[in-house]
Amino acid sequence: MIPVIIHDKCQCDPKKCTAKRMLKFGLGKEAKTLSSIPAGSIVLSPFSETALSPADIVHAKKGLVVMDLTWTNIEDFPRVRGAKERALPYLLASNPVNWGRPMELNSAEAVLAALMILGEREQADLFMGRFNWAPEFIRLNGSLLEDYSKAKDSAEVIQLQNDYLGEILKKD
Repeated sequence: MIPVIIHDKCQCDPKKCTAKRMLKFGLGKEAKTLSSIPAGSIVLSPFSETALSPADIVHAKKGLVVMDLTWTNIEDFPRVRGAKERALPYLLASNPVNWGRPMELNSAEAVLAALMILGEREQADLFMGRFNWAPEFIRLNGSLLEDYSKAKDSAEVIQLQNDYLGEILKKD
């Protein structure tokens, strides 16, 4: 099991907060301070130029960190000294707030996607019964997640993403 670490900035509606739900259902542990995040762990960051890939499993075993803050406050994204920042590749949100929007995942979608990319399917399956949008997330992104999970490194994940986006643009 990959230790999922949640740093909650408490910026969203507590009744809809997926970070709080992950904590409630034991799908992650809270990091109240940035200094409590283990060195060498993976921080999911929209600002990283390196895509998450299966090659990151070594670092993810130290911790997979999600920063829970609203997209409107994304410029306040915290930095963690000693962590490896990784961005998720192209995926569509399936949550009710951002349904169908590319790259605007909530915290639980981000963790679910990361676990799938890292090949931790059993752990990812734990999200299915806890979030009613999870089956839709897999329906929208399943084939992409499968492809990403077979990539050897970040460069290959980026290539898969670019190939996919190229195919979409051809159809338009």
